[in-house]
Amino acid sequence: MSPAAFRRRVAARIQRARWRLGWTQADAAFRIGLTFRYFAEVERARRNPTLDVLYAIAHGLKVRVADLVDVEPGPRVDLDSLKLEPPKTGRKPTRSATRSARK
Repeated sequence: MSPAAFRRRVAARIQRARWRLGWTQADAAFRIGLTFRYFAEVERARRNPTLDVLYAIAHGLKVRVADLVDVEPGPRVDLDSLKLEPPKTGRKPTRSATRSARK
């Protein structure tokens, strides 16, 4: 899925969440704390909201952020339940090492 297609699917989910509450775009924008124009552009997939804005939209529409962005079918990975360690980091390459590797 392309980023533009993803943005359109998220925008459609935002719209459905708003419809579920029976709100107009103006109602939703006011309750969320966004300008009408900005909210309308997000809902039409013309704007790419930041995570902070996406969180505010989800909270304002009484849904989880995951409800808005979970647009791809397939199995889910519960990242919180995984017992993982960060990868062992080695020495970072220096500028001189990367230059000699290019030669």
